[in-house]
Amino acid sequence: MMNSEEELERFLTIGHLVELIYKMPAGRLKTLLDQLEKEMPEKSTSEGERRHVRVDCFVSVDYTDSERVFKDYIEDISTSGVFIKTREAFSVGEEIVLSMSISREGSAFKIPATVVRAAADGIGVRFKITSQVQEDIIESLIESINAQKEQRAKKSFNPSS
Repeated sequence: MMNSEEELERFLTIGHLVELIYKMPAGRLKTLLDQLEKEMPEKSTSEGERRHVRVDCFVSVDYTDSERVFKDYIEDISTSGVFIKTREAFSVGEEIVLSMSISREGSAFKIPATVVRAAADGIGVRFKITSQVQEDIIESLIESINAQKEQRAKKSFNPSS
């Protein structure tokens, strides 16, 4: 866990990086992106252990345990589960129900899940998929997140659009 001075320094550094990146020509941005993707280790619990590819995202999620209701954000998603950024305390094995918005119109998708990892910054949960429809909805949500990322990337490389 970072102390507040380290966190402030990190945010200032990130801010400065964003300023520099914003001024770069498109070709240099692509080169930098390729370089960073090669250098940055993938998120995983250990080498070769993860079977499902994680997709970084920032998706609002409501969820409940047996007694409480929470609203936080999903940091990454795969077809098997999500990592939720939260400061709430959960135990591995705890059952929760997630409610995620799957469209801008606000239609929500509910799915039961089990906490499989509890960390200081959040919880990893595994979906309890009981139907092909649930699996299809999750895959569709992931495809939508990827499509949005691609659109943002295209816009950042082509500022005239």
